[in-house]
This record gives sequence, C-alpha cells and structure tokens, in this order.
Amino acid sequence: MSFISLFIITLVTWLSLVFLSVADGIERGWVQRLTSIHGPLKIVPTEAYHSSHYNKIDLYKYDSDYRTKSLREKRASVEPLEINTDIDEELPDDFPTPILNQEGKPVDLLKKVFSIIEDLKTQKYVDKADEYEITGALMRLRIFSEKEYGYNLISQASYIMSYDSTTIHLLPEPVSQKTPYTPIFLPKSLRDGGAKIHDVGQLTIYNGFSTATVEENNPFEIVGFYDAGTLQIGPKCLFAPYEFVSKLRSQGQLESTDPILTSGIRLKLFSSDDALNVATKLKDAFEADGLSPFFDVVPYTEYGFVKEILLSFKSDRILYSIIALLVLVVAASNIVSVLLLIVHQSRKEIALLTALGASKRSLKLIYSGLGFTLGSIGSILGLALGFITMKNLPAILQKVHIFQGYENLFSQSIPTTLSHFSLLVVLIGTPIIAWFAGWIPAYKATRYKPSELLRSL
Repeated sequence: MSFISLFIITLVTWLSLVFLSVADGIERGWVQRLTSIHGPLKIVPTEAYHSSHYNKIDLYKYDSDYRTKSLREKRASVEPLEINTDIDEELPDDFPTPILNQEGKPVDLLKKVFSIIEDLKTQKYVDKADEYEITGALMRLRIFSEKEYGYNLISQASYIMSYDSTTIHLLPEPVSQKTPYTPIFLPKSLRDGGAKIHDVGQLTIYNGFSTATVEENNPFEIVGFYDAGTLQIGPKCLFAPYEFVSKLRSQGQLESTDPILTSGIRLKLFSSDDALNVATKLKDAFEADGLSPFFDVVPYTEYGFVKEILLSFKSDRILYSIIALLVLVVAASNIVSVLLLIVHQSRKEIALLTALGASKRSLKLIYSGLGFTLGSIGSILGLALGFITMKNLPAILQKVHIFQGYENLFSQSIPTTLSHFSLLVVLIGTPIIAWFAGWIPAYKATRYKPSELLRSL
C-alpha cells in the first residue's frame, strides 16, 4: 500500500510539474513574441523633455540647421549646449531656463541617461541600448495584379519604425538594391497581397511647419519582408534606416500619447524577467540625478496591447496552481488511507510505546513524519520524471500526431525546462500537504488507550 501511495504521489507530482511548466512556457513564448519588436523595456522622453531648454535650443542654433535633433544626434553631439552669439539666433525672453551642473554649465541629459545605462550593463542587467524613431506617413505602392492583369495601388496610413541592433535580427537579409531610394522592409501580409522585392513606392508626409501645408513624397524600394506576428500595429508597420525615419519625423507632425508609438531608447536585457527590476533601478537613478521629469521608464507590463494578455495569463496561472494543489490534495488523501491502515495494523506497537512512556506528541511526529517522507520521496521522483520529460518534450510531441499545431502555439519555442513557478508550487506544496495528511492518522493513533488495546490484543 505504501508503494502504491508513493507511485500516486510521484505520478501527480510529475503531471503537475509538466503541466505548469508547459503553461509557463506558453506565457513566456507569447511575452517574447509580443515584445520582440518593442523590447521588454523602453525609456521615453516626456513632454517636459520636448519643451526643455536642452531640446529646444537646437531650433536657434546654426550648427543644428535650426531644427530639433533626434536622440541619437543629441547623444553623439559634442558641440556646447549654448548659443553662439556670433552666428546663432537670439533666444526669446520666455525661453526655458537650462538645468545647470555644479560648474554652471548646461547638463547633457542624454549623456547622463546613457551613463546610467552603462552602469547597468556592467552589472549584467542590460545587454544593448539603442535609440529608435517612429513616425507616420501615407504609403503608396503600385503592385501588379495577376487577377486583374494590371496594376493596383495600395494606399494606407503606415507607421515607419527604425531598426537597430536590438531588432535587426527580426528582419531578413536585405537584397541588393536596384535604385538609390530608401530601403524599406514591409510586413509579409503585403507580399501576400502582391508586393514584390524591388517594388518602388513612396511615403507621403504633410509638412505643416511652413506657412502652407506642403506634401512631401519620399520614394522607397522594398528590400525584404518580415513577419509582423502579434505586433500591435502589425501589417501597418514598415522598417527603415534610423536617419530616414528621423528625417520624416522632424518634417511631419505625428504625435501619439501611447508610449509604444513614440521615439525613445529601446533596451535589450539579458533576461526579460528582470524588466521590472531594471525599471525600478532606472527610475531610482533618474530620481537621484534629476532626470525623472524628462524621461519615463516603460516596462513591457505597461504596454497597452500587452496588459490584457498578461492579466489573462496571470489569472490562468492562479487557476492552474489551484488545480494542481487540488490534485495534490486528492493524492494526499491516499496517504491518509495508507497511514490509517498502518495505524490500525500497528495498534499493538502503539500500545507498547504508550505504555513505555511515549507521549502523544511523539506519536504524532512519527506518523505525520511518515506522511512527510512519502510526500518528499514522491516529489523527488516526480521531479526526476518531470526533468526527463521536459528535456525530451520536443521529440515526444513530434511523434504524437495529435499535437501537430504545438509549435505554432508556442511561437516556435517549445519549453524544455521546468519552470521556477512549477517547482515552487509542487515541491513546496506536496511535502506540506503530505505532512498535514499524516496528522489525521497520527491523531487517531493518539486516541487509542493502551490498556484497552493490550487487553483486546
């Protein structure tokens, strides 16, 4: 009976570990896919930054071509953040006052931000950090239609996002261009609609900074198609070089209140699980250096299109944990049955121990400890089986035809390790439940009266 009980606990522990690890793998796969383009963590300039002396000073500087610089240009700039009275325009009276350091010089906000990021790199929290730009334009693309034996015009409002070292791996290798136009990556949905490599189109923006609104057309050539996946702006997002997107953004008038759709700094972490921890470190450092009013730190948990999905995963995780614990409780009831039988068969030994001075507490510890031992051994055996199963899960599923759609469900990433969450729930929950299961027969053992037992036996 004890071996049967041990087998049941091992089986339940194994199933619970695999079930929770697979569920956790689904969540991790979707989070990785949802944040693959936007990254797990962003630093976004605030309205205070855009209206600050540091940003607006470039509008009056000859060296800046009298325009605000992009974040990358600001970071790379070595020129002073002050007006040159010999060649630059005079600042208006209501111009924002600069933030000064101890030496009375204007503070370079971007360099301070990247100094903090470099510290996090040395601590192995941040892998890469790159500025990115995002803007909007009207895309016009003429494609040949085999159905209609002629050309059709695709015209849609599109987002144009810059690619960098944190996202370039998501894009295919670009083909050699046939034109001098800007190279553009389009989503695969447009290829399915008839677009082809080397097709030429144009991005139209409306420049409203002059006295009259002017339409500006920027030609481009398609050099590749990427998988938009579950990207929020999906088939409407185009990828282009940083300088081109920055130019479009400086000429256009796209504004967005969504932090996902604004320019900023995209961070790639060594582990996405550290996103909230790194966000806290960044916020604390920004607060200490006076950068908080100018930059917001946005982890992926605050992305608008991710929140509901993460909330759903969190609810599912709680539900799965409750189910696993209930199954463990059912398995623990088997321990109760086995120990009750052992107690019944050990009445003579119990009577002798009690007659020799064994206390009720000692009897409880003996039988509850036996339950704890069964639960612990079952947990260890279940852990070993779970480890072996997860390591061989891809091979197992390849041979089970009913799971042919499994890879798509996991975004081509089948989990092969036991999750920390499942280990926490099962390996702590099983021995504790087994311990308490052992208290029922232990309590029954203490209810026997040794004189009556010895007389009856």
